[in-house]
Amino acid sequence: MKRKYQYLSYCGNYYCALCAYHKGTIVKAAKNLLKLVERYGSLKLIANSSDACNFGEFLKGLRWLASQERPCKGCRFGGGWSWNPSCQIRICCTHKRLDFCFQCKDFPCQKLTSEPLLERKRAFIIANKQMKDKGIENWIKKLKGKYRHASK
Repeated sequence: MKRKYQYLSYCGNYYCALCAYHKGTIVKAAKNLLKLVERYGSLKLIANSSDACNFGEFLKGLRWLASQERPCKGCRFGGGWSWNPSCQIRICCTHKRLDFCFQCKDFPCQKLTSEPLLERKRAFIIANKQMKDKGIENWIKKLKGKYRHASK
């Protein structure tokens, strides 16, 4: 694996170096929002006066996100999101000593094509096909553009 590819996920769908989850930006924002929500108790009254959301569940989710030190280490750095450390794509690529799915002779394999065929699986297949067809360097450029656009 070339060092410059180390931030590109095994599935090809994420570029950790620019990701707000990996960098901690999302957690920091959650901590700041949690402080505001807890400081202004009137928000609970406002939320409960409408059917906009379940304020208790919102607060529970916000507290969980704010408690994460680094929710996503990146799959090449010991696992992805703390709730999915056993990503099957990462495990398979690591076991087969591959950098990406498309390098496997079985790509796209049954893990990616079997039901439930979630949008996420479809995105992994598309990403790997594009990496294979257009080259890893070009794919990284595309992802960098996606992340830069998302951070604006």
